[in-house]
Order: sequence, then structure tokens, then C-alpha cells
Amino acid sequence: MIAAAVALALRGLARTPPESEPSAEGTLLGPRLRAWYRGVLAPFETMLVDLGAPPDALTWAQLAVSVLAGTAFATGCIFLAGWLTILAGTLDILDGAVARRRQAASPRGAFVDSVVDRWAEFATFLGLGLFFRRSWVCLAVVGAAFASLMVSYTRARAEGLGIALTVGRAQRPERYVLLGFGAWGSGLAAHLFCPLLGRPTHAVLAAAVVLLAVVSLATAIERARYAARLLDAGGGR
Repeated sequence: MIAAAVALALRGLARTPPESEPSAEGTLLGPRLRAWYRGVLAPFETMLVDLGAPPDALTWAQLAVSVLAGTAFATGCIFLAGWLTILAGTLDILDGAVARRRQAASPRGAFVDSVVDRWAEFATFLGLGLFFRRSWVCLAVVGAAFASLMVSYTRARAEGLGIALTVGRAQRPERYVLLGFGAWGSGLAAHLFCPLLGRPTHAVLAAAVVLLAVVSLATAIERARYAARLLDAGGGR
């Protein structure tokens, strides 16, 4: 069943034209994969618009799901945590899309969405840190949390100075995918290989966290350097 689902997804991906959004260029997922997933979500987006779902409700739902994901991580329910993380990322996409479709996008909504996103990230990383609290991986979790925060902060600070900043490989969708599918794959691997090893292992999740920390830090540095160059060119200090 899993193989059939993967085959259908790859077939759909191959037939999907790349997303024309500039922010998708150079990302880990790439414009084609982003466009494919948005196509998958399109029926749900339309249903939410037809039902009159408030975008703020989706934003708060994302926070609630992120808290559940953090709780699942903290209690060792890694497979479930992976799915909840992916669901939170999906809600993060849908709230903005629904707001635009309903012509309800506003500075207030953007502000609330940005603030809630930070709380949601904190809840997820807190649970992840609690799970790895007796392992060296906890340091990687701290690094990933800090780097993810800096990716978002650098963009917000640059936009406050009038610079549109979307460069970098690890944007929010990429971070959700790395952590969500890393946890999902780790939970599946632990279930399959536990009889052989005699104990559950979450090396896949540990690798995903380390990769997340590295690519997020690289993205934060890339954005900072890019913004600094633009500010220098514009006569900034």
C-alpha cells in the first residue's frame, strides 16, 4: 500500500508544472514539489473557503497541533509526532491560502500568524529536546531551534527595513518536511528493526535533526549576508 501511494505521488509530481513563485527557487523541496503539494491541498482549501472557515481558526489550530506534536515527541510517540508535525505544516500553508482566497488577508492576520508560528516552533522543539534530553542530540535540537528562529527573525527584520527576503534552502515548508518525515521515518524504522536490535532506535530522527540544524543555520547566514549586501548597496551603515 505504501509503495502504491509513493508511486502515485511520484506520477503526480512528474506531471506537475513547477511553481512560479520566486521564493520556491533554490529551496530543498524545489518549485515542482511545492506546486504538487499545493495541488493536493487545493480541494481542502476550496472546501474551507466554501465553509467560511476563518483563517485565524486555522492559525490557532496549527498551534494546537504543534503542541500535540511536542507532547508526542516528549512522550516518545515519534511516529505520531511526525504525522502531527506534517499536519501542522499543512495548516500553516492553508491559513494563508484561505485568507487570500477569502480576501481576508491583512497586516493584523500576518502579524498573528507570524507570532503563532514562533510559539508553534517552540512547542515542537521543546518536546523534541525533552525526548533527547539524555543524548548529545539535544545539542543539535537546541541548534536547530535557534537556527530556525534566526531564519524567521532575519526575514522579519529585513522586511522591516524594506527588503523582501525569501532566499535560502530551508524555509518553513522545508523545516516541517525534514522534521515531520524524519520523525515518521524514524518511528517506522524503529518498529521494523526493533526485533533485530533488541531495542528501539531513532537514528533516523537524530540525523534529521542534525540536518535541520545545519541547513537552517546555513539559510540564516545566507539571508543575513544577502540583506547586508542590499543595505550596503543602498547606502546603509
